Formats: sequence, C-alpha cells, structure tokens
Amino acid sequence: MTTEGPLKRNCFQRFEVGDVEIKSGAIVEIQINKVWLLGIIEHWHESFFWFSKLEGITVILRNGINARILNED
Repeated sequence: MTTEGPLKRNCFQRFEVGDVEIKSGAIVEIQINKVWLLGIIEHWHESFFWFSKLEGITVILRNGINARILNED
C-alpha cells in the first residue's frame, strides 16, 4: 500500500506522510514540477534531505512537499 500526501514535521522534528514517520535511509518519492522522482532520505546537521542519485537532485525537506512512500505492511 502507498501513503501519499504533504510532508509534515512532527513533535519529534521528524517528517511524516499521513501517519507514517519517515526515517533516515527511507526510500521516498517526492513531486517536483508535477513529476514523481524516487530518492532516499538522509539526516545531516539537524536537517533532513532527499537525494536522487539518478537525477542528481538534492532537496532540503520542508513542510508541504508532496511525497509518497510504499508501506512495508
């Protein structure tokens, strides 16, 4: 099952999509210019980043960025 929606920072300063917390190392798609791109989440110096090795894109995560993840259930 896939969870999709805007990123939100929770009370632990981690990001969530819906009710799923995203941790460092998670594989996540984010929407950039109406295109979904696959990447990985990393935590560095109190910030969370999304990296796409294929496209060579790095994004500092912020509230409201559309994201989707594949739940492991």
